[in-house]
Formats: sequence, structure tokens, C-alpha cells
Amino acid sequence: MASLLFKASTTVDHANDLLVVTCASGKQATALLPNLVNLWQRLRLVCHSAKSEVHLKKAFPKAEVMRADLSLRTEAERILNNATAIYFVEPPFVPRQAAMGFNMIDAAKKLAKKGTFKHFVYASVLNPQLRKMLHHHSRLQVEEYLMESELNYTILQPTHFMFLFPMGPLLAQEKPVYTANWNPNVPFSFIALADLGEVCAKVLNEREKHYLAQYQLCGDGPLNYRQVCDIASKEIGKAIELRQKTFEEAVQSFAERMFGSLDTDAESIDGVERILLYYNRHGLIGSSNICEWLLGRKPTTWLDWMRAEIKQIKQQPNGVDH
Repeated sequence: MASLLFKASTTVDHANDLLVVTCASGKQATALLPNLVNLWQRLRLVCHSAKSEVHLKKAFPKAEVMRADLSLRTEAERILNNATAIYFVEPPFVPRQAAMGFNMIDAAKKLAKKGTFKHFVYASVLNPQLRKMLHHHSRLQVEEYLMESELNYTILQPTHFMFLFPMGPLLAQEKPVYTANWNPNVPFSFIALADLGEVCAKVLNEREKHYLAQYQLCGDGPLNYRQVCDIASKEIGKAIELRQKTFEEAVQSFAERMFGSLDTDAESIDGVERILLYYNRHGLIGSSNICEWLLGRKPTTWLDWMRAEIKQIKQQPNGVDH
């Protein structure tokens, strides 16, 4: 089979390029898109719900907004029609997650043979080879399929996100309590969404420089949540009490945040249970070296992130000011 790989060029002109971003109303895309709008004149933002469609059309009036079901094979070619590149994010903890990636890669291969498609950027997870977690195993399969596709790809592997730490509620509480979903003494590596958005934009904008790369993306850490709470306590001037949920409580709260309730398919609940069991024992850790190289600076620390969050909260009309 003839190779679909493109030779690298010294410059990248995005004037006529069409970039597709999936799960475009999600957290990753929200951090990415502000870094793209001035360089990419043509954006296709893919979402699932009518609510997300309305939001995206209002926030990005110059972009094409498309509703699509990533689980349907027939949707992949429609999503990628005439596209130059894709930033592919899958919804987490859903059935047939790997199939979504396979379908999109197949559609990209078709376009690449015509000479139009150039770059598949895949939003994976840190250390996908940790297969005890089902969503890691799914992404590992997609990574393998992408590597064997002969497409020009970049695989991004972000770690645990800082935004999951509830800085606003803790700041507002007179006697703040942080309730951990897993063992607060187990270490994690963390990344700020703003750093991830900056790295993703760099990879998409520079394109050829990042062909065939896999990037572990970690910022601050490894730190455990007890240490994170200690940093936060000093910043807000109040001691944060740390508690750990039971496994059953953690599954319920995690599922409610992801799906609205426990009343969802068994495969999704299995995924939630596996991640909680794994985090409770092993955490998720990696090196910050690659992220620092890509950013051209030290990644955002917990202290940086917390101070920025507190400043933003206090600037809001109903912000907390203690």
C-alpha cells in the first residue's frame, strides 16, 4: 500500500485549511479554541447536543458548527469532509469508545489518499498502557490503529486536570471540606487546561514538526491530594478538612458528574469503577519534561493555578472576598 505520509515543509499556511475539533464544547476544546481562532480561518466544531450547538454558534460565529454522533460509522466521513486536520477528542466512559476512533481514522485515510487530509491529532491519556482502566485500554487500541494507518499523526497524552479541584466552593465555605474520590495519599501528576490548550494549538499550528510524535503532558507533581489541599489552605487562609469517600459513594458521585446518574449502561459504570479502583492504589504519574519543552517555559504549578482561580473568582459579580 502506498504511504499516506507527507514530507515536512518549513512553513505552514492555514489560510485554506479546515480544522475539525470534536467534543468542541468540552473542557479540552474550550482551552484550545481561543488559541486557534486567529490563525485558522476555517473551523468545524463538532458537538452532540442541541444545547452545545447553540453555545458554540454564539461563542464562535465564524466557525461551522455541526451536530454529530461519533458512535456512528456513517458520521465520520461527514465530519471530515474536505478537512485538512482534526483534533479528535472522544467522550469518556461511553460504549464503543475505541470504535469511534477507528471510524474517524478510516475516514481520514480516505481523505489522505485524495491528498486533502494532512494531520490527525489524537487526544489520548497519559500512560494508555495501564489497561486495567477501561478508557485507557480503549485509547491504547486507537493509538495502535492510528500508528498503523500511515497517516501523519500526533498523539497527546495529558494527565490529571487541575480544574477538577473545586477551588470556588472551597473558597466560599467558612469551614472548607474537600472530599476525595480516592486515597488522598496516592500521588498524581497534574496539568492546567490552559497549558494543554497552548500545547495543542502549537502542535496543530506547526503541523509537520510534530508528525509521528507521542507527547506525555504533565505539569506539576507528582503530588498527592493531601499536599494539594495544604497548598490551597495556605492560599485561602483557611484549613481545608480532607475526607475520603467510600468506594460506593465515589462511584455514585463520579457517575452523577459524568452521566447525570447511576442509571446508565453497565459498560460505562464498569469504566468508572475501574478508574476509581486504580487511582485509589496507583494514582497517575509522569514527567513534566516534554510539556516544558513544548511550552518553552515551566508548566503551570498548583500555586500558579490556584492564585489565578482565586483572582478570577473574586472578580466575578458574586465573587468571594474574605
